[in-house]
Amino acid sequence: MESFTALPSSARVWIYQSDRPFAPAESAQVALDITAFVSQWLAHKAKVIGDGALLYDRFVVLAADEDKLAVSGCSIDSTVRFIRELGAKYNVNFFDRFYTCYLQDGQVRGADFDTFRKLMADGVVSEDTIVFNNLAATVGAMQTEWQVPLAQSWQGRVAVPDAGLKL
Repeated sequence: MESFTALPSSARVWIYQSDRPFAPAESAQVALDITAFVSQWLAHKAKVIGDGALLYDRFVVLAADEDKLAVSGCSIDSTVRFIRELGAKYNVNFFDRFYTCYLQDGQVRGADFDTFRKLMADGVVSEDTIVFNNLAATVGAMQTEWQVPLAQSWQGRVAVPDAGLKL
């Protein structure tokens, strides 16, 4: 992952996935929107040492070096407000936590919870399918725990019992 190389592995991340990929023109604009947000991101009236990126035309990732300045309260609220505004601007949902993105044939695909369970039951998705763990909390965790096999993911633990499968 080439993004966030200027930040330490302990830098905090927030990962928001959209419920659809952005079109190329949208991706270019979203990248500009992210840059604009990060450039004015404040915590306790001080500039946050941070970064942001759009990954795979679907994931908005914001990161902050909390060793330099803690991000809390109003500064976190500003990130949520920014993501809500992006969602409204591009008509995407960034807040469906059960929507699951996974890799298939080298492409990022996504499915709502019920559809994902059906894909599992139909064998389209297996225990080895790479899914995105958007709960990764640091740059370091994102590098090692963001893309994991379904069998090692929270999605596998949540979806499998209801799908009647064993991973």
